Amino acid sequence: MDKAQIKTQGLAFGRSVQTAFKTVVMYSVDHPAAGKALQQAYDTLNTLLQTSPQFTFGYTDHRILLNDLLTDDPILVQLESEFTRRGIAAITFLGGISLVEFKQALTILAARSKDIEAKGGITPYLAEHPLSRARVVPSKKQEDGDTQLDTDAESYLLGEKSQAGQGPGGMSGMDALLRFAQAEGEADALQKGTDILEMAGKATEAALLGQSTDPREVVGTLARLLEEVTPEQFLSALPTSKQSLLRGQSAEEIASDVVEDVTVSLVSNRLAAAPPGPAAAEAEGEAIRVMTVGLSMTRMADRLLEKLARTLNEANLPPEVFQRIRQGIAWNGLSQEAKREDLLKVTEYDAQAFKRLLDYVKECLQTRKYDEAVQVATHYFTFLDAPSPALQAELPRALELLRLMAEPPTLPFVSTIAERLGCELLDEQLLTGESHALLGGCLADVAQLLLPHGDFESIHRAGSSLEQSLARDPHQHAECCGQALARLLPPEAAARLIDLYMEKRGDAGLAKTTVKLLQWLGEASGEEAFRRLVEESVTHNRMLLLRLLTQMGPAGMGAARKRVADDRWYVVRNACLVLGELDDPDIAQRLQDPLRHADARVQQAAVTALAKSHAPEAMASLANALPTLEGGVAEKALEELSFRKDPAIVDGLEKFIYLSKGTKPAALEKAVQALAVIPSERAARVLGAVLSDPGHTPFVRRAAAEKLLRSTQPVAKRLLEAYIRVAPTDPIAVAIQRTLQRETSR
Repeated sequence: MDKAQIKTQGLAFGRSVQTAFKTVVMYSVDHPAAGKALQQAYDTLNTLLQTSPQFTFGYTDHRILLNDLLTDDPILVQLESEFTRRGIAAITFLGGISLVEFKQALTILAARSKDIEAKGGITPYLAEHPLSRARVVPSKKQEDGDTQLDTDAESYLLGEKSQAGQGPGGMSGMDALLRFAQAEGEADALQKGTDILEMAGKATEAALLGQSTDPREVVGTLARLLEEVTPEQFLSALPTSKQSLLRGQSAEEIASDVVEDVTVSLVSNRLAAAPPGPAAAEAEGEAIRVMTVGLSMTRMADRLLEKLARTLNEANLPPEVFQRIRQGIAWNGLSQEAKREDLLKVTEYDAQAFKRLLDYVKECLQTRKYDEAVQVATHYFTFLDAPSPALQAELPRALELLRLMAEPPTLPFVSTIAERLGCELLDEQLLTGESHALLGGCLADVAQLLLPHGDFESIHRAGSSLEQSLARDPHQHAECCGQALARLLPPEAAARLIDLYMEKRGDAGLAKTTVKLLQWLGEASGEEAFRRLVEESVTHNRMLLLRLLTQMGPAGMGAARKRVADDRWYVVRNACLVLGELDDPDIAQRLQDPLRHADARVQQAAVTALAKSHAPEAMASLANALPTLEGGVAEKALEELSFRKDPAIVDGLEKFIYLSKGTKPAALEKAVQALAVIPSERAARVLGAVLSDPGHTPFVRRAAAEKLLRSTQPVAKRLLEAYIRVAPTDPIAVAIQRTLQRETSR
């Protein structure tokens, strides 16, 4: 590549790594949601490694380092800060790096900076987490805070190149061939023509599969090797027909013929081995790619295609297979403009046309031609206006295109498609049940693509469409819209959403959106919010988290229910407050233990929660707990019971009055008051029992008498008269007698 190409491809790689980094931090390197971003970054890296033995990406002096080129890109400033936080100046990727090895490198980049610092820096951290086919260049910070390489960039790059070995021009043909073939051994061992032919085949195959340094150098390396040995030494290893055909040809012609044969053999074998169906289509796509690489190696297109046609015919493969491959090769040779014009003419996408669409979009994104990518993608999504069968055909694979487009420059397009999918979801007039389910699932998948970029407004609109559709008939839409809404967000999103709620608490609209997203997320959001509440030390933040939990609905209620039996008093108190605010229908049973907690603050929270409850058993539960409540808490509970006038609390009040006999006069007076306002004969009889029991203080007995005198229950007067007959000389009885006489005289 020239410098312009290195810059274009290198910056595209940096942006793809930045996107992959965000996804890996959100999920993990092996999470399915990170697969697309990692694969795109890996594909971009392989494009760079096809023309260079290694590629270095990093930052120095606040500029982006691409091999030996320094440049700028404001989009990649965020990634620079992540490199700096981890003490990384640059990462060098070596040719032949596998996807697994690439993921290892991204795991280091996504490691928490605190973990790296705990090990003493990036160098000791790497000692415990070694990488394969990738090397990290540590950075060091000066006192002024600037960051620099441990060595200058040029020396580092030269050192890397010397470790990777000299280029093909600096070594013998045999040595170079061994390196291209990724084979171990000494060049002197390649003495027989069969050995040379075997290494040539391995080197060609490695180049075709993107595993060698530069596919275009294989033919030249083999030609140079043929010049180093006698031609007959090599030709003797070939079939007799080949020997006569190639004898007298130049070394380059012989090398090209060998590379062509290996290319055709590799392609035909893979096509013949692929079973019918998707695997066959995938094999054809791979064949087109391999043939395109083969053409770049030999520059003999007609001869290579002729060999392929003959070989496929001998393998009894259908003629249309060759035609599709030839068309695919021709497509790869078109300019970007010509490809765009062809794609804009497509009205129905078969597998090959869709594959071309994906390849074109990838190419546009790598070269930063975002408008062109949006144009062809928009044209493709016109199928949303088509009848139901077209939707059923396209929706399952449309997500592949949207995954590619989920990049910062083209993210508005993905948001637009999400909104269109939501509108289609709500229009069931022309949709079959299958199309409706596909729309719901696709909408949820698109929302997950938007999450790493923080487009919560679009995710909220998608969820609202699903919720609205579900509300039309919860039973009918449970398996389509209900399930899609349940997986709108992954559990890992809870932490990020709560961070957003805490940071933007002054933005009422955003807070409302965030709360709704957390409600849809369900259990994970409640658990994360309560975990933070337990660990939070700032009072204001604790209040915010408590409020958030009470806004979450079932998610907050579920988390609180789990914590009413916690060993820490403040955790139980907070759980009681949340359950009270959410009016848990089972609160009477769930707060039995908190009502009897050793800490009065927990008791108070439980009483407050029950006071807010509309559950039928709440007041009875509160009354039954009165004997175990601390004095001040019990009085507050009695005030609430007096207000409720619930006949179900009489038994609890009676028990409390009996057990508190002779003590707690203030609380007992409130208990008498609570009984007095209950319009039931049972309550009046308990007041009569208090009046007649000498174990109570005169103060309490007098209060019971006063309440009976004011009672509208018929039994009240009889209870008073009975007490007068039993204890006529008792001062309280005398007072009762005078009051009754005055009322009679009136």
